[in-house]
Amino acid sequence: MSLRVTAVDSPLGEHTCLARCGGAREPQETTRRRPARTSADRLHDAATRNARAGNAAERRRAPRTGMTEAEIQNFDAFDAFDDADEKQGDQSKVHIRVQQRNGRKCITTVQGLADDLDVKRICKAFKKNFQCNGAVTKDSEMGEIIQLSGDQRTNVNSFLVDQEICLKSQVVIHGF
Repeated sequence: MSLRVTAVDSPLGEHTCLARCGGAREPQETTRRRPARTSADRLHDAATRNARAGNAAERRRAPRTGMTEAEIQNFDAFDAFDDADEKQGDQSKVHIRVQQRNGRKCITTVQGLADDLDVKRICKAFKKNFQCNGAVTKDSEMGEIIQLSGDQRTNVNSFLVDQEICLKSQVVIHGF
């Protein structure tokens, strides 16, 4: 059941409301608009700002950093990531490839995963997360290879990096 609230203005200027406000209403204020600015006003303001700036070349700041030009030029001398060590783990590459089958069908293969990983368990997680079929095959040269149905290159890449199975720099994506 809904409550309908109606308000009626009487000819005497009083507010009559059928809700609980008791007929009291705040008077409405009229808003005054500013006069429109002309192009002459804008030019005058720009000239005033430039006169106040003084020698702006010495005090010019970068828009977002708040640094002077000299400080920005000296910033190139130091490389913060020069001595930063990434995880000193196995630097072997993980290759993600797509092989075309017949028509629109394709297979995604993942090879080069570390030997200490449980490849069958990773394949099971791929199958569950990507909702596709998959299998683990053993190759004499390449080791264990995960085969997934469909083009799952981006999904596999994001999964391997998010689950910290390998680094982003270790993953190589091949294919069309």
